[in-house]
Amino acid sequence: MRQMTRPILRLPSLGWHQVRAVATNVIQQPRHDKERVVILGSGWGGYTVSRKLSPKKFSPVVISPRSYFVFTPLLTDTAGGNLDFSHIVESVRNPKLSLDFIQAAARAVDLDRKMVLCEPTIVKSGVTQTHTDEEGEGTSRQSNKWEQGETFEVPYDKLIISVGAISKTFKTPGVKDNAIFFRDIGDSRRVRRRVRECFELAVLPTTSPEMCKHLLHFAIVGAGPTGTELAAALRDFITADLITLYPTLQGLPRISLFDVAPKVLSMFDESLSQYAKDTMKKEGIDVRTSHHIQDLRWGPPGAQPPYEFDPRHCLTLTTKEEGQIGVGMCVWVTGNAMNELVSKSLRDVDVFPTNSAIMKDGTAAQGASESCWSYKKAPKTGALLVDGHLRVQLESSSGATALLQDVFALGDIANPENGAPPATAQVTSQEAKWLATRLNRGDLETSPPFSFRNMGTLAYIGGAKGLVQLPEDEGKYLPHKVTGRTAWLLWNSAYLTMTISWRNKLRVALRWLLNRMYGRDISRY
Repeated sequence: MRQMTRPILRLPSLGWHQVRAVATNVIQQPRHDKERVVILGSGWGGYTVSRKLSPKKFSPVVISPRSYFVFTPLLTDTAGGNLDFSHIVESVRNPKLSLDFIQAAARAVDLDRKMVLCEPTIVKSGVTQTHTDEEGEGTSRQSNKWEQGETFEVPYDKLIISVGAISKTFKTPGVKDNAIFFRDIGDSRRVRRRVRECFELAVLPTTSPEMCKHLLHFAIVGAGPTGTELAAALRDFITADLITLYPTLQGLPRISLFDVAPKVLSMFDESLSQYAKDTMKKEGIDVRTSHHIQDLRWGPPGAQPPYEFDPRHCLTLTTKEEGQIGVGMCVWVTGNAMNELVSKSLRDVDVFPTNSAIMKDGTAAQGASESCWSYKKAPKTGALLVDGHLRVQLESSSGATALLQDVFALGDIANPENGAPPATAQVTSQEAKWLATRLNRGDLETSPPFSFRNMGTLAYIGGAKGLVQLPEDEGKYLPHKVTGRTAWLLWNSAYLTMTISWRNKLRVALRWLLNRMYGRDISRY
């Protein structure tokens, strides 16, 4: 194992030009009989693998902008008042586990020196909210001067990259600045707060009837599982709880679900997708498929520029099919795009890592340093193209491919070359467990490549109805397709079982019971 004691860490030429300082030995060095595994990200991949690695063999270090893991399948329940935000959060720090944690964002990786360049995010505003930074679009907000932390380096023996993706805006004008994205706790809080704001604004005596209609129109763009379940959760929240507080607004609230595809929940088969669409329409959700979003701005339809941010009024969503539509809130839950680390930092390789890379055919990488190398990525998505053992690959200008034996990638930012599985939490969790098992046993080279096992797909569509689709080789005691209240019960049971800690299992179950007895949480904060 490489010696990692350095009196002062030297700043590498990593292409990160805004570095102001380098810290020394930011965390205690591990014992020499343990390998340091640096894990980037605290989502489904990073959190899972950090819990599964053997503490006898490895010294894990988790580096993430947020100090917690979010159980994302129930994130929509927090937006709809079914659960408190703390019910779906697990702290990365745990006194019972032997791991270190640094709240920071990884900015660059030096493969040759085996260093990760990091910037602290402890006092950064909006760390619990999603901000897009798609390549070519710039950043979604201006950073304050006090948010720019002094950078430092963290050495690694093995590196696992699981930083997650961001929402793809397709460079639609106004979306990056005016829409609410939905991937983290802060996003859910913004959605719930904005819904209550719109109701309060709508009952003001100074609000016109036309503006009232716009404010109570809630748009969700993206008819995948997250968008569909969010629309269903908000529909239940409004019809069962909020409208009782605002009886004068009866019949005015609307929820519209937009998608460019001709169907909702495209991962389900045609019959289940159509059932979901028909059911949601019966429940009062306006499903608008085959719609192309062209613009999102503040101000009512027909207003003249300048369009300034003004949450006291509505936004205007422009579609190719219907023109300008007034909405009180627009939540953007479309496909995945690569984040800044993958899209901008992990590109060209300054120095080829001769000590940790081998050629794809298993031969030594002799003379490889004479070529120009870059990270190998999937052409369409820009995700890191990993081999069957989840190892990151490099490609030369001449077309040669090299394997990094100590750098792995999981989840949405990784694309296995033997077939890309769906971008779901189920896939990322299985990848993390598989990799941790292989590292613990030390049989990565001899084990078969990772293979995703589809355990089924679930979705909630509102009104205590759901969908369940099991693969053909599963479901011995259940039909392969389940709909309605039975599917909803299965949805609840599955996610309650999957909730990480027993503490949160009990809290979620108790909260669902209290909701049935006393109604949902309608607070605004």
